[in-house]
Amino acid sequence: MSELKDRIRRMTLREQVGQLFTFYNTGLVFSDFAKRMIADYKAGGMFLDMGSLDRPAQVHRLTSAMQQASMTEGSGIPLFISADFVAGAGCKLKSGGAVHFPKNKAVGAAGDEALAYESGRVTAEESLAMGVNFNYSPVVDINNNPLNPVIGTHSFGEDRDQVAAMGCAVIRGYQEHGMIATAKHFPGHGDTQVDSHFDLPVLPFDRTRLDSFELVPFRKSIEAGVDAVMVGHIAVPALDASGLPASLSYKMTTGLLREELGFGGLIVTDGLSMKGVTSKFTQAEACVLALQAGADILLAHARNVEEAGPMVEAVLTAVRRGELSEERIKQSVERILNMKAKYGLLPETFRLRDYDGEKLNKPESESVSIRLARKAALAVNGFKPLKRTEATERWTLVWDKQVERFAELVRLTGTLKGERRLEAYADVKPLLGEGTLAGPVIVALTHNKRMDADVLQALNQYAAEHPGDVVLVHFGSSYDLEHVPAVPALLLYDSAPSLQQSAAEALFGS
Repeated sequence: MSELKDRIRRMTLREQVGQLFTFYNTGLVFSDFAKRMIADYKAGGMFLDMGSLDRPAQVHRLTSAMQQASMTEGSGIPLFISADFVAGAGCKLKSGGAVHFPKNKAVGAAGDEALAYESGRVTAEESLAMGVNFNYSPVVDINNNPLNPVIGTHSFGEDRDQVAAMGCAVIRGYQEHGMIATAKHFPGHGDTQVDSHFDLPVLPFDRTRLDSFELVPFRKSIEAGVDAVMVGHIAVPALDASGLPASLSYKMTTGLLREELGFGGLIVTDGLSMKGVTSKFTQAEACVLALQAGADILLAHARNVEEAGPMVEAVLTAVRRGELSEERIKQSVERILNMKAKYGLLPETFRLRDYDGEKLNKPESESVSIRLARKAALAVNGFKPLKRTEATERWTLVWDKQVERFAELVRLTGTLKGERRLEAYADVKPLLGEGTLAGPVIVALTHNKRMDADVLQALNQYAAEHPGDVVLVHFGSSYDLEHVPAVPALLLYDSAPSLQQSAAEALFGS
């Protein structure tokens, strides 16, 4: 500890402030912007958004270049390199190459804590093989509001204890295998009807409700030793009557999370470019407010150097003016360097890893994903598996282009007499109205949010008019099923490759 304090004392204020910033990286290669953030602003971390992620070897080249630059031209301290690998290291890779697990809702439906832990282990091992050491996952929000526009299938479910148990299992899987986990979005984004990317959600509940529901998975995550918590852009009048989002609220970030709940790890803001913040503040203003509230890491989204500079300068100016104390900055830097020490991210312990593709997409890792997917598949509305011997070249498959793997597997069974490929799930409504479908139909739809009720109601009406001739394979929200009570269905929650495989198996009872 004394060595870390000595290191901090030797750092300039600008170097200390740099450790608090994690900047978005948006391209596949080590850009001039990233070089400037690391070399000029001494950034402590870089976040890889989807535009940074194509295939494992490419990600490894990018992260290696970033770490090399930080060690030789930047702060001299290795970076936190983070990503939103909420469903495995393969979930955001455009060209694949790592395991893409089912989303949390399917993991929760599977109900197997040991497999949830294993999904965390695999994700950690594959992420580290690509150079990603900090995961902004898991989501421990309780999604008990069917109208929630953003959390949905990212949540483990509607039951607080199930969400807590699955979240803690994944956290242990990540951290016991070398990757920092992040419980998010404190103090809970599940029971909202506003997406904080576009506006400021409000949790209108009293403290008794919050203590007994929203805060439970966060308490359990802290007890399980989670090393980071992401504070959301969510107003909670019962906790702070000012109307500030939790990410900018001292009462919620320090008073509740740090002091009352006893969290000693890293507090990370959600992305500061989100409208839940920028509808009232500039990112530069938000950086200062977040640090005053008690955040350690500022997740800053600058499109260029000209946007990044004012954010850093705003923090430096706030210190010079006495709006932020140097001691407050040092507190966060100490927490950051302690965490880097824990995960081997100090100069004396860090070594770049050579790329080893053998560590990715291993059969035993894929097996964890398919076992979760098989446990998650749920028959509803009286669904019964099709009998291949009675279904030869009898069915027409109507399928969303995003479930091509499922279509390929069904095609191999020899049960299809025809197919109709949809560009999007909503295209099924006009197709049903054409009157061109003849005979029994398998309809496979997917969407990452709730589907439009009128589309599903049209399908339900078609099924009612053609009893026994429609089966729905639903790679989407369980809430959608309230609109299709007449349709025998398989529920899969999302379109991860393993869920597509388990759907094809369950469709025929294999």
